[in-house]
This record gives sequence, C-alpha cells and structure tokens, in this order.
Amino acid sequence: LKGLDLPRELAPKVIKELDLIIPAARTYVVFADNNDLMKIYALQVDLPVVDLAHSRIEVRWGKPYVFPLVYAIDEYSRQGVVLLDKAKWHFYTLHLGEIHEVADAFLDIPRDHSRKDEKRPAMRFEQGLVLRGGAEGDHFERHIEASVQRFYKHNASVLEKLVAAWHIDELIFMGPNEDTRFFESYLPKALRQRVIGYAPSLPKPAPSAGEVLQKVAPIIEEKMQATEQALLDEIRDVGRWTIPTVLNDLQMGRLHLLVAPWKVESDVLRCARGLVVEDQAAAKAYCPGQATQEVALRDVLPDLAVAHGARLEFVHGESESRLLNEFGGLAGLSRWRRVKED
Repeated sequence: LKGLDLPRELAPKVIKELDLIIPAARTYVVFADNNDLMKIYALQVDLPVVDLAHSRIEVRWGKPYVFPLVYAIDEYSRQGVVLLDKAKWHFYTLHLGEIHEVADAFLDIPRDHSRKDEKRPAMRFEQGLVLRGGAEGDHFERHIEASVQRFYKHNASVLEKLVAAWHIDELIFMGPNEDTRFFESYLPKALRQRVIGYAPSLPKPAPSAGEVLQKVAPIIEEKMQATEQALLDEIRDVGRWTIPTVLNDLQMGRLHLLVAPWKVESDVLRCARGLVVEDQAAAKAYCPGQATQEVALRDVLPDLAVAHGARLEFVHGESESRLLNEFGGLAGLSRWRRVKED
C-alpha cells in the first residue's frame, strides 16, 4: 500500500481496518476508495494473488481489480452433500471452501412406516425359528415396503427442489453404501448425473459441518482434476494451444473455450488499437506503426474472453503443470471443427 501512489489518507484507513481483523479465513479481499467505500470479503479459498516464495501480494489502485474473484467463481462449483444419518437426514451446501447446513431440509419426510401405534402381526415359533403369521404378516410386509417407497420418493422430490433452490452443480452422498445407492435409484436421471462421489458415514451421529467438509474435500478435488485432465485430453485431440496461437484464434473469434493456468505469469503487448500479441515480432507483423504497451496476460484475459464470446476456464495442480509444459501456457477449443476424413 505504501509503495503505491494513493490518496494520502487511504493507506492508513485500510491498514487500520485490517488490524482489527482476527484472521479466520484463508484470503481477504479489500476494496476501498478515498471516500467512504470499505468492503472486506473473507474467503476460505486460495486466490492467485499471493506468492509467498517471492514475498508478493497483489495490490492495485485504479480500476477495481476483480480478476482473482473471476478465477474463484470459475474454479469452485457448488456442491450439495446429502448425509443419510440413521436418526435424521442432513443437507449441506458447499461453495468457495465454505460449508453450511440447510436447517431441517428433510424435516417434513413422511414417517408412516414407523408410527408408534403400528401393531406388528403375531409371531409363532416353529423348530426354534420365529415365523411371521400368515396373511397378516404378508400384509405387514407390503405395508412396510409401500411406506419405504413413499419415504424415498418424497426425499427425492425434496432433494430435487433443494438442488434447484441452491443452484447445486454436483452432489455427494454420505452414509452406508446400501442406503445411498438405494436412495440414488429413486432420483431422476438429471440428478443422478450430478452425483460425483460417495463417502462413508462418520463415526458419531450429527457431525459438525467442518467434519463433513473434511470428509468430502478429497472427492471434490479428485473430481475437479479428472474433469480438467479430460478437457486437456480433448484439446490435445482437436484443440489449439500455445500463447500466440490461442491469442490469434481468440481475437479472430474462432474459440468458444479458453483454458488458462491458475497462475498466469506471462506478459504480453497491447497495441494502440487494442490487439493483444505475444511479443515485439508479432506487434510488427500485426500492428505496424502502432505504439505498444506491456501488460500482464492475467489482466487482459477476462476482457478478451468476454469481448470475443469465449468461455474462460482455469486449471490448477497437475492440470496446470500439464497446460504449461505440454500446451505452452494457453489452450482452447474452436467453434467449428473439421470433420476427419476416412
């Protein structure tokens, strides 16, 4: 803050506000101006704005710097976790590293099959075995089966409404395998396609939201990496890559999907008329006679994607390393693909 050319009172004001915070989040995002604006957002996720190895923290003055938040919104989808506990079913929403339980999500489930006034049919004994009594026993079994079906169908309807209300992208089931798979069989196809994994029950009933998050986090990470690797495999077959190729195709309107690394470190040149190129050689070829300005690639990618109608995706971890080493730092998928001839 002190290294920037800021209004005189701004840096002390921001530092004072930050001093009052007891750190409880992984990242804090601050927006402030020299009037009355002071907004601080606490996020439980990492953003590509801190490089501890080089003692770098991203600080900007001028146009609101929202690029890191674009990263986060793209990278982290919304998950719903359904915990099939013996005593009570629970539903949790998970987004941007934070988990919350939806209170009494399954409170109104029918309980016909467990009514206290239900009288079980008479039992008789034969050769040391307990046998259910004739037609009355068969009727009781049919009643239980019908009640169970109503129970699961009702819960499936409740879950469908929860997914819509909370804009859930992916589902995870927790509980005994036979229970979770049985319940899944009652879901409509659209919901079954959102299930990304299963986790066993936790040792104690009614676990905390933090314990649930710790259990499902590896499932989410594994699914994310698998999706990113599959995308890179598709690009290897039919896509485009390297920074100069992708920048050219993107600004020609040829790409519908742009894939970038989680930490974009490259610098590029922006010509006076707005074209973005990789280096001076490209500037001479595509922007002859124009003045150029060096800009960080991460600062111009979101605007380029929006301006040319491409969806921006970010990859991290092993997928990020592969994008950098195998694809030269940027990749994309074309709007129109050539049909391979036999």
